[in-house]
Amino acid sequence: MEKTSKNKLEDVTRLLTLQKIRDVRDLESYKLSVCHPHSAGIDLGSREIYVALAPRIAAEMSLPIVHVFNTFTSGLQACRQLLVDCGINTVAMESTSFYWTTIYSILVNAGLEVCLVNPKKFRMVPGRKTDVLDCQWLQTLHLYGLLRGSFHPEEKVASLRNYMRERSRIIKDRSRHVCRMQKALIKMNLMLNHVLDDIMGKTGMSIIKAIIDGERDAKKLAALRSGRCKCSEEEIAESLNGYYKEDELFLLKVNYNAFCFFDSQLYEIDRKITELLETFPLKKDREEIAPASKKSKCQKKNKNDIRTDKSLNDILYRILGTDLTSVTGLQPNSILQIISEVGTDMSKFPTCNHFASYLGFVPHNKITGGEIISSRTDRIKSTAAQAFRKIVPSISRSDSALAGFYKRITPRIGTGKAIVAVCRKIAIIFYNTLVYGNEYVEHGLDKYKEQIKERERKLVMKLARKNNWDVGCSL
Repeated sequence: MEKTSKNKLEDVTRLLTLQKIRDVRDLESYKLSVCHPHSAGIDLGSREIYVALAPRIAAEMSLPIVHVFNTFTSGLQACRQLLVDCGINTVAMESTSFYWTTIYSILVNAGLEVCLVNPKKFRMVPGRKTDVLDCQWLQTLHLYGLLRGSFHPEEKVASLRNYMRERSRIIKDRSRHVCRMQKALIKMNLMLNHVLDDIMGKTGMSIIKAIIDGERDAKKLAALRSGRCKCSEEEIAESLNGYYKEDELFLLKVNYNAFCFFDSQLYEIDRKITELLETFPLKKDREEIAPASKKSKCQKKNKNDIRTDKSLNDILYRILGTDLTSVTGLQPNSILQIISEVGTDMSKFPTCNHFASYLGFVPHNKITGGEIISSRTDRIKSTAAQAFRKIVPSISRSDSALAGFYKRITPRIGTGKAIVAVCRKIAIIFYNTLVYGNEYVEHGLDKYKEQIKERERKLVMKLARKNNWDVGCSL
């Protein structure tokens, strides 16, 4: 009996893995409507790609269902030619690592619609997993419209995304060498970090360069102090009476040169970003400038902001058609970070709630039996979502209505959920401002408190009328 049950289980598994995938007629018995009759599925790899044609198209043209190509340019072009010759107009494939980028561009330029599928959301049926079965299962699901494609921006936005992501990596690499320089100075008891807020400022860099060049006199080093430095020359000279070591001086030189290299690369990539932004379609005239924004006192200029000859805010104002810096917390650098991920066209998001859900600021409820068993937001991995999260601390220290909202809900739901709630509000404001072109008006913290008090008063009066309470004129 056990052997018979085992055989039956194997038969069922074989039915799921072979017949359900390979024979389209089995799925037709489930009364599913065909959405993409001329479709194909592609499973990507580092060395080979597997292409599965629709079974009916393959039968009509007397071709095998699955074709294998190498990942060289010639192989990718042969894959494109096969799909074009077979009359395929839409293709489904996984966004595996970065292997999909080249074949995606080739197929899109050939006029094919490409549906990128997140590998984490793509589930294989029970059974043996192979590349041949994967591409056929992709094609079958896409045939009946059961796949949801991932967002992929247009070419200019994709280029801007690459530049901005590489810029973030360069900033991280540069900061590592700053820490190593500071470590070498401390090991030689040169406590420059005790008298300077930023050793990478004009004063700090001048002193480090002089030390590398061979200067050891503390007074001469302190004389390199910039006029804007708050600390006196005597204090700087006192901090530079250290014990110089040959090995630490060498490491200081190595990391200083590395810092200068990454800083030069940062200038270069900022230039490329500026040039790319000049090619974007404009919603305002080239001569128009952004209105003067009222910045909060807590919002200071960041040393890692994009360095351009022109005003970055003016460039973004002409591209977007509205001044997003009017929103509390949003600065030109953070705005550029967001649009490099989501683009300037919000039509792909039907509503502001769809945009907030895409960023991961909306809880995903799991309901069974009419009860909510789980309600939590996903772990935020999107770069755009992280850009929204980074501006919350500055908002919490401001005197804006968003700061009042954050302070009001934090004691009730906790800091983590409060940050997500504020991010959702900012995302909705960002979407509505960009779509409708309405400038955001900040009413301030006092106005927000008055609105909350009025709302609470109306709620109490409503409860009083419902329960026949006598509240008199106290409210």
